[in-house]
Amino acid sequence: MSCHQSLERFLGRQIKVLNHAFGRRIREESSARGLDELTIMHGRILGYLKHNQDRDVFQKDIEEAFNITRSSVTGVVKLMEQKGYIRRESVAGDARLKKLCLTELGDQVCERSFQVFLDVETLAMQGFTPDEIDTFFSLCQRIRANLNSPKEGPHGKNHPIPGQGV
Repeated sequence: MSCHQSLERFLGRQIKVLNHAFGRRIREESSARGLDELTIMHGRILGYLKHNQDRDVFQKDIEEAFNITRSSVTGVVKLMEQKGYIRRESVAGDARLKKLCLTELGDQVCERSFQVFLDVETLAMQGFTPDEIDTFFSLCQRIRANLNSPKEGPHGKNHPIPGQGV
């Protein structure tokens, strides 16, 4: 493989390009539907809270679910609270502990943003057969497994990826 190989044939680049295209289209559709103040991360957090309504969700859960730092979550949660999407409620037995709850506005915005997500998802999969879609998801799962596996790589057992240190 040469460093002059076309960038179009690199999997990581294609994934990045697709992610950018999804994000751009979601922002465009959200804006067209009056959701322009909602960031993609806000939508993800609203969806997480909606999906986990049957249990108490705390800031720590958001940190872990989205692999983001405490300070980042603190900022996002404060902004979402200011916009009226969520509220913090004390937990019985420990007034210092605050669970995160959707407000009525947050629930409505969550539903609307999820519809945007579904519409963009449908657009992206347009023209694919069910078998092609199944193959795509199967390939994605295999790529994740390869990347998460401590197995021997192309440069020998547990050898670092070139350019990533020794």
